[in-house]
Amino acid sequence: MKFTSLLLSSFMITLPLHAQNDPTQESAKIGESVSTALIQKLSGELKAQISQNGILAALGFCNASAQTLTAEISNTTNYRVKRVTLLDRNPHNLANTEESAILNAWQKKLNESQVLPAYEIHSKGNMDHYYRPLVINNEACLKCHGNIDPQSELGKAIKTAYPNDRATGYKMGDLRGMIVVDIPVIKR
Repeated sequence: MKFTSLLLSSFMITLPLHAQNDPTQESAKIGESVSTALIQKLSGELKAQISQNGILAALGFCNASAQTLTAEISNTTNYRVKRVTLLDRNPHNLANTEESAILNAWQKKLNESQVLPAYEIHSKGNMDHYYRPLVINNEACLKCHGNIDPQSELGKAIKTAYPNDRATGYKMGDLRGMIVVDIPVIKR
């Protein structure tokens, strides 16, 4: 009986240690850090543009610099990071087949009034893919992604910068897309 108790207690002691060394948890920490860096960089720059130069300048800034800032985060962190969506403004941000499946599943959850996960990790070969939902949670996002009058100055500027834009009509709480961070298993 004492041996069984001792064995069980040693198992219970090592269980949390094993959970802390779970490689997926390490990828989750990396993904959270990299995706947060991207969100902070982009939102900080956009807020500064809006407050200093107005919404049209912010649109121009986004058109000229969002991809570059995303690449800077990738280069700084040494992890590939990108923003993807089902309804693109910039065709470079259109979700691939696997990403689309995840976004569609998340949209279904929202439609059924379920809570989205903070993130998902899918492992494939020697790569973990960290997926973080981007939900419209700030009124500032709706300035360019809400209901925009196509005849307004902003509507015309969006059409000029993004002739095939599909990224308007959102409201608070809508799923805008997600951030993807690719984490090589050897880097964890």
